[in-house]
Amino acid sequence: MGTTGQAARGVRRRTAAVAFAALVALALAACGGGPSTTNTLTIDASFDIQGLDPARSVTPAQTVATRGIYDTLLRAKGGSDTTPAPSVAESFEASADARTYTFHLRRDVTFPSGRRLTSADVVFSFRRLAALKMGSSYLMDGITASAPDETTVVLASKEPNPAIPFAVTTPAFALLDSQLVTQNGGTDADDAATSDRTESWFNHNSAGSGPYRLESYKTNDSIILTRNDRYWGRKPEFARVAIRAMKAPAQLLNVQRGTNEVALNLSATQSRTLENSQALTVRTDASPSLVRMQTTMNAGVSATAANPHIREAVRYGVNYDALVQLAGAGAVRAAGLLPAPNAGSLPPELAVGRDVERARAAVRASGIDRPSLTLTYPSDINVNGVEFATLAQRIKADLRPVGIEITLAALPTTTYLSTWRKGTIEMTLTYSYPDTADPSTLVTYLPGGVDGVRAGWKDGDAAGLEEQGRQLSTTVDDGRRAALAAQMQRTIMESGPYMPILQAAQTVVGSANLTGVVLDPGWTIDVTGIGVR
Repeated sequence: MGTTGQAARGVRRRTAAVAFAALVALALAACGGGPSTTNTLTIDASFDIQGLDPARSVTPAQTVATRGIYDTLLRAKGGSDTTPAPSVAESFEASADARTYTFHLRRDVTFPSGRRLTSADVVFSFRRLAALKMGSSYLMDGITASAPDETTVVLASKEPNPAIPFAVTTPAFALLDSQLVTQNGGTDADDAATSDRTESWFNHNSAGSGPYRLESYKTNDSIILTRNDRYWGRKPEFARVAIRAMKAPAQLLNVQRGTNEVALNLSATQSRTLENSQALTVRTDASPSLVRMQTTMNAGVSATAANPHIREAVRYGVNYDALVQLAGAGAVRAAGLLPAPNAGSLPPELAVGRDVERARAAVRASGIDRPSLTLTYPSDINVNGVEFATLAQRIKADLRPVGIEITLAALPTTTYLSTWRKGTIEMTLTYSYPDTADPSTLVTYLPGGVDGVRAGWKDGDAAGLEEQGRQLSTTVDDGRRAALAAQMQRTIMESGPYMPILQAAQTVVGSANLTGVVLDPGWTIDVTGIGVR
């Protein structure tokens, strides 16, 4: 049985009740654009941020700030342990059929305004997430939120849903000050996707009850957080939190010369040069980020990319082993869309290998003379030290002898994300990480799912897979869920739009005086868990 299944089973069997204060260490912070001070923690990251509304978008660098600003009902215990533990909800119960979850709220949680957080704020936050119909909204599919009283929240699912405790630990389920958001144009109405007017407001204001407040956000530059003096938990030790936009080479230099510094996007190869430094702590873990290629299934976007033979040629024409080598030490081949060690992930030995002759035959079978594709990728971010431009150039070189000409299109991240969401990209090199630690996150890649739509894969395009997705989301049996996820990925790898490439190693480097500087699967790095020796 997988760790995820064991945790879900435990949730169904018992009530969790743990004092939150015992679980929380404090958020630390950084100042952007200036030298570090004794009361500042600097976190350098590769920015992939389009905005700071946690319900609209969840990206790695954004989640670092979100963890400082917002609370969640539950939180993962920390590090690689994704077991749901108390937070704003000091206890919870699950029905035996995994359809109903009852959360009991703390009574001492307040927003910076001084107003107490109640069940109405939780219900508003979750209904708004569902109504916005973007990002992680799908995690609320089939779920209704209600508040029997001020300190009780009930999540009821139409079908058994053992993923709920894991979902409410994630950034998308950040708890908002409903009155403040509503006063500034927010809504949880069914038409929130078009009527909510707070997208830009969130970039300059915070609506959470976490240990920090948003001071400023500058696109592709920095996020500055300051201490929330009304925070209900243990008070932050640092006066400011800032996350600075830095490419990996700059992060490497900064972490060596700064004080109270953290670098998030160094490759394992880069970090090796720091392992003997007494001033730094280097920790390498498996990254949840998975790098992949993707071609559109929509012939209206690209008849070439939508041709199944061209997809086959791309899938078998790439030298994956060379791409893994380019990613550096610690990188591993990805066989499916669920990164290891998620339940249902595929072992590397099941990954597709290069077969140039098969790829050439597929090009001939496509009936397209001298096919060409535009490979679009974000130009100004890297994943754990992996530069997309380097991988893209290698892919272009690999596909030329197969008979496919590739044009590279590098876009600034904000432009890329906007184009990506519209589903108008012919072929892309991108990355993803699971929205939750539960294998049901795989449904986002299916026809009609968030990623599926962006790949032009519509509802009804693969009825068998879609039915398996429904079973995956509702089945309680751990072994069955893992088996379904594995089976679905094998099918997707043969006929779907995705070509998984690799999982890079995640290296987190911090000043030696800091504690708790570790990768967090849901939040990239949990600033509330960092301390000082």
